[in-house]
Amino acid sequence: MLALVAALVIAQGGAPPAAAAVQCLPATPGPGVGTIDPFRPPAPAATQLNAEGKTFYRLGKWDDARAKYRAAEAADAEFLAPRLNVACSFVRQERFAEATAEVKTLLRRAYVPWAREVLEAADLGALKVHAVMPQIRAAMTEAAAAWGAGLDDAVLFVGRARAPLRIPEQGDGVFILNPHQEVYAFIPETGRFRQLTAEDGRVLAFVRSNDRRRVIYATADKLVRGPGASVVLRGVSLHELTLATMTTAAPIPIEGDVRRLAMTGSGAFAIQGDKIAGVYARGVGDKGGALVPRRESVRGGAVLTPAGAVVVKAPPATRPDKGVCRVAATESETAGKPRAVVVSTPGRPPRRIGDSFGAGLAGLPIP
Repeated sequence: MLALVAALVIAQGGAPPAAAAVQCLPATPGPGVGTIDPFRPPAPAATQLNAEGKTFYRLGKWDDARAKYRAAEAADAEFLAPRLNVACSFVRQERFAEATAEVKTLLRRAYVPWAREVLEAADLGALKVHAVMPQIRAAMTEAAAAWGAGLDDAVLFVGRARAPLRIPEQGDGVFILNPHQEVYAFIPETGRFRQLTAEDGRVLAFVRSNDRRRVIYATADKLVRGPGASVVLRGVSLHELTLATMTTAAPIPIEGDVRRLAMTGSGAFAIQGDKIAGVYARGVGDKGGALVPRRESVRGGAVLTPAGAVVVKAPPATRPDKGVCRVAATESETAGKPRAVVVSTPGRPPRRIGDSFGAGLAGLPIP
């Protein structure tokens, strides 16, 4: 059993521990922004109804399609794909006001990943050149602010939404990485989750900035195993997300292959690669999309290698004047089971996250 303390939220000064415990880790998720369980697959009845709706959709039978989509929503309120499909059906009929209402609801329910889906869905394309688009842009800004609010004391982690694409244990080659991993937040007060990144499941490691306002994370495209048991990551990029606005800076690709990447909350990166090696940081101003050398020793944070990601030092506690829950987040690692995150607080049963596919406070082993 491996336990790494990685988050500590301190109760407000003067509040008795029992009062804080009542507000933390509710047995049933309470009201608030976020989803109940992003790692639970949709109810089979809901997916079946959604598939039936798509059949009618392809035939242009919009009312029949919407009836199936609405039934799918009723079968599983957390399954949001049918709502996007309803919006698309309204656009196909040029019923833009009704489509806009559906999109706004979808954005409020789960800004990530659905804001990206709204922008990329081909059947919503007509909205982008219609007079309603300013309304949708405003709704996106509002939903982003709500999604990023109140995360100062949230437990952040990398989680797998479904089974990963596994790399062969032996043999040389270039292997596509698809671990189905993103950064998530767990809100102890409500028991709800928020997905924070939408990188097609390619997030391998992350750290939270020292000011707790940003998430710094790494993605990669491939794992390369060569002669002599040499293993490297290829297509590594560095990203930065500002939580309050849910906006991302331009990703910075690391040239060449990477053997080791250390990331810290100060924004420093220690990179060991075949074309770049040393300590760097994201540039500012006209160098904001590039790495610039930085003179400092990198300690703590998280380390990413071709084996995966681990926490090497717990981040600092949150400010005492900001917290309402006193919780500790630890990693639990048991042979034969995926790494999990355990969130605990005095007087309440602990909450385990990641039992199905895995969760980690900095990342997970590369499967």
